[in-house]
Amino acid sequence: MYESNQQPLPAGTLSEIFSKQLAILQDQFASKPAMQRLNPDNVVRWADKQHRPLFSDICRRLLLPGSQIVGLDQLQKLTQLARDGQSCLLCLNHRSNLDVPTLDAMLTDFDEPALFDRLIWIAGRKLEEDENQTSQLIKGFNRILVTPHSWFNTIHPEEQVAEAKRINMAAERSMLALRHEGWVFSLFPAGTRLRPNDESSKHAIAETDSYLKAFDNLLLCHISGCTLPVSQDHAFVNERPRLDRMVYTFGTVQRTSEWRERTAAKYPHLDHRAASAAGIEAAIEALGK
Repeated sequence: MYESNQQPLPAGTLSEIFSKQLAILQDQFASKPAMQRLNPDNVVRWADKQHRPLFSDICRRLLLPGSQIVGLDQLQKLTQLARDGQSCLLCLNHRSNLDVPTLDAMLTDFDEPALFDRLIWIAGRKLEEDENQTSQLIKGFNRILVTPHSWFNTIHPEEQVAEAKRINMAAERSMLALRHEGWVFSLFPAGTRLRPNDESSKHAIAETDSYLKAFDNLLLCHISGCTLPVSQDHAFVNERPRLDRMVYTFGTVQRTSEWRERTAAKYPHLDHRAASAAGIEAAIEALGK
């Protein structure tokens, strides 16, 4: 599969190489009403599937032969548990802004598009509030928006901080309400893409444990390969894509409470939050070896 992609890409940024596709997307979005400003009443955003095929085509063009999904049966199992009413969490390492649409494209190519449709991504609000095509990219995917912990580490007006806290409380309530309704929640424990020369960007954050405690079942996934490396803090359309062999390796579905207990025992010198962060990072990394 993907043998036709072995010819080199033209030089340039994503917006230059895929200008035709992005122009079509721009026209599609221009014909639709503007997205409501984020507030505590609208933290859950449902996918606009009209735009996904074009983003999938962009991702598909970047896949080298050998790109594959390993352990697909475990994602199928997790999704079935969700349909049965159990709460389910998927955790993945984060390489690029194309991680999510690439998974969408590959699940379609492996005849399992319905699995992707059951995912709700826990996403930082910045992705949607950016005034560029990054916000358009994520509109194709189910998501629940949160204010990341890092946002609170910078200075903001008091009223913005209060609203950000209300948004996070609303997001938590929505997640708890939806977790037994057939959805699989998906989380990048590092909270950001892997960035060159930034060691902290590969480490899971302590807040990960708060999510783990809320779910019955856990599935880890390691993403190997990167078709849109982070170059600077540019919008994703200004980054330079590359061909790569993408492999999504899913582990084994586990009971989250048991995983947390084992992980706490493995890191006795750490508190539970730190142990879960260290453990999930190591466990995801191990799947890629």
